[in-house]
Amino acid sequence: MRKDAPGHATGFSLVELLIVLAMAAILAGLALPSFQDLLQRQRIATTMHLLTTELALARSTAISRRMPVTLCPSLGDGRCRDSPDWSAGWLVYRDPLRAAQPHLPADILQNMRQPLHPSIRVQSSAGRLRVRYQPGGFSGGSNLTLRVCAGTQLRGEIIVNNAGRPRTLRHVQGTPCPFP
Repeated sequence: MRKDAPGHATGFSLVELLIVLAMAAILAGLALPSFQDLLQRQRIATTMHLLTTELALARSTAISRRMPVTLCPSLGDGRCRDSPDWSAGWLVYRDPLRAAQPHLPADILQNMRQPLHPSIRVQSSAGRLRVRYQPGGFSGGSNLTLRVCAGTQLRGEIIVNNAGRPRTLRHVQGTPCPFP
């Protein structure tokens, strides 16, 4: 801002304003890719946190209620999916009959529908579609790995061991996703 006479001020010239706007546009253009990467990393972290929280809920419920509790990929209607794709959500249910689906609607403890951003995909390892926690907190059978991908890049894994404890493993960008 310039002063023409004492106590009298004028505004910016059009040229000054255009220069400031051009500089702001250049800086915003340089910052946008970094911001998008930060946003994607946050989506990955949120996905992994949501899944490990649900695994902890299922395990602690099985121990406290002294009955099997199952966590499975969901169809969104209170039923388990028969494929390893967890991207559309998951279901936690009391499983006293050790069945592939909840026996009663009242058995459903949590039904997460579309919890993930569309750019994030989650799939379980081959041969194991669900985690069933026994009353002692163990999840018998083989280890289950939930792979978290963003686009074509594997960004993280959640591994549930036979003792029922999940651990997370983060991948640096550049690791190809194992599924299409």
